[in-house]
Amino acid sequence: MNEKDKIIEQINIYYEFWFRVNDVYRVWAQNHNTNETTVFVLYVINTSTPYCTQIEIGNKLLLPKQTVSLVLSGLEKKGFIFRESNPKDRRNKIVKLTEEGAQYANCILEELRSMEIEAFASIPQEQRMAISETFSLLAGSLDKSLLK
Repeated sequence: MNEKDKIIEQINIYYEFWFRVNDVYRVWAQNHNTNETTVFVLYVINTSTPYCTQIEIGNKLLLPKQTVSLVLSGLEKKGFIFRESNPKDRRNKIVKLTEEGAQYANCILEELRSMEIEAFASIPQEQRMAISETFSLLAGSLDKSLLK
């Protein structure tokens, strides 16, 4: 096996794990009557103080504007968020959790965090650090490849 074939094999293995991790979040969200995109949008809104904007949500999650708008519309219909005009940029709405939305977000995100902590705790510290460092390195390398 030459070096290129070894790299292709490693990429295929990486894809398999990437798909499995995505599936874990998809199934977890499904078991909570939502989807993973909505969970991560709630995460961004919940961790942004004192508020966030639709553009910030899209930029943080690397989601298209239409996807963010669709998710926010669903959350708005459930009474979990409200949007208001941004005095600094009228085209970019401010997004805030309602009281009911804050309770829902805190509950669902704490449960998700507990699952993640349990999973990460089962991995030795050195390997957790290696995962973070390797993903950082890979993200940088993919960014450089994208710019060529």
